[in-house]
Amino acid sequence: MLEPIKESLISVLKPFAEACFNLVNAISPAKAIVIYILVLVLVGVWVISLKQEKPKASDWPGKVLILHDLRFWACIIVALQIGLYVIFR
Repeated sequence: MLEPIKESLISVLKPFAEACFNLVNAISPAKAIVIYILVLVLVGVWVISLKQEKPKASDWPGKVLILHDLRFWACIIVALQIGLYVIFR
C-alpha cells in the first residue's frame, strides 16, 4: 500500500541526497573546522544582538546581580564550545 509512495519519495529525494553527499565530500576537514568555528562565532554575535534578558530582581531580594544579563552567559557557553572543540578535535 505504501510502496508506491515510498518509491516516488525516494526518486524525488535521491538527487538532493546525492548533491548533499557530493558537497560534503568536497569540503576538506580543515575547511570543515573553520566553518564550524565560524558558525559558532556567528551564533555568539547573534546572541549579543538580541535584546537584553534579565531574571526578575524580585527573585533575589536585597542582592545585587552583577552578571545578570543572560546574553553574557550564552556567549560564555559558546566560547566554551569553541575552546573545547579546538582542544579536543
